[in-house]
Amino acid sequence: MKSRQIKTWALALGASVVLSACSIFSADERFEPVDLTDYTATVTPRINWSISIGNGSGYGFTPAFFDGSIYAATPDGQVARVNASNGAIVWRIDLDRDLAAGVGVNEGVVVVTTRDGHVLALEAATGKTLWDNTASTTSSTPAAIASGVVVVRSDDFRVQGYNLADGALLWSYVRKNPDLSLKTNSRMVFVDAQTVLAAVPTGRLVALNTNSGRIVWEVAAATAKGMSDLDGVTDVVGSPIVLGNEVCLASYQGNIVCYAATAQGLNAKWVQPFSTAVGIDATPSAIIGAETDGSVKAFSRQDGQELWSDNTLRNRGLTSPIVYNNHAVVADYEGYAHFYDFNTGKLEGRIYLGDSDPVVSPLIAIPGGIIAQTGDGKLVLFGVN
Repeated sequence: MKSRQIKTWALALGASVVLSACSIFSADERFEPVDLTDYTATVTPRINWSISIGNGSGYGFTPAFFDGSIYAATPDGQVARVNASNGAIVWRIDLDRDLAAGVGVNEGVVVVTTRDGHVLALEAATGKTLWDNTASTTSSTPAAIASGVVVVRSDDFRVQGYNLADGALLWSYVRKNPDLSLKTNSRMVFVDAQTVLAAVPTGRLVALNTNSGRIVWEVAAATAKGMSDLDGVTDVVGSPIVLGNEVCLASYQGNIVCYAATAQGLNAKWVQPFSTAVGIDATPSAIIGAETDGSVKAFSRQDGQELWSDNTLRNRGLTSPIVYNNHAVVADYEGYAHFYDFNTGKLEGRIYLGDSDPVVSPLIAIPGGIIAQTGDGKLVLFGVN
């Protein structure tokens, strides 16, 4: 559904019922997206290449850069490997199955998940199917891969580890979860070769040992601020940021928190109230995020002090900002990408990515520019002159 009222998230009741924020807030003028405003451009964005890999995109579909190639998938079952330098398709296959998420890629293997709850591993070099196993239910989170283990977080928030070589199930991490949780982009990351970070409901992040599935540590990044079920939705969103011995993360109706890792676990360095449905990015000096109302803000990594804030793109359904050179970049619900000066927060350029559908997939920065997966299933490499 395309509407002027836009939110880039939905609420999932259990694992099956989705409540669209579009319908919840469609009569409320507070959620009306602003029109694009005039500004003085100080950079000239450019598109390097654009290629269609399939039809559609959505939550759970995130391109990945590995060994000079971009790997991506679309909900209609297409999986592709694209040369990052020129956009040429190296291989593309039709799995003839509806996909729920993709892609995870590492150690020569590409992993996607299907809507009927399967995990598929493909050879990165050729696209050949290596194995097919089942998860506990549908997984709309891209898999994470390291040290011979494929980690999958299903929509019931069970986290499972599979043997990379043959797909055998190694372990399952199960916990009791609330009925209501946020359906948005979430990604797992490895902090070292045997420890993966995965978000679970009620504002929690767990670190799991990938040899055994046991908890290494757990933190609560946010707590409910009210009594209703909706008030209790405080999920960690986007991708946790790992920089040296620090872990930073953001949550919906919660906070941005940066922790210092110690032998005993994580100690909070600072906390800033912040509500986001898309997540954050970081540099050695700053954390940047987009709030649910479309405000883009930067904070000092050292102490959490707000460095700048901008609401020029209010309610435009922004992606999580990414840092590219000296710019912060977001995409929006009409298919535009916007460039901010990372140091000042000044809007300095924008470019249309060639598709008016919302950009939902996270942007990724690679050595040659920024990759976007558009709403109609194109991969676009863009940057600035």
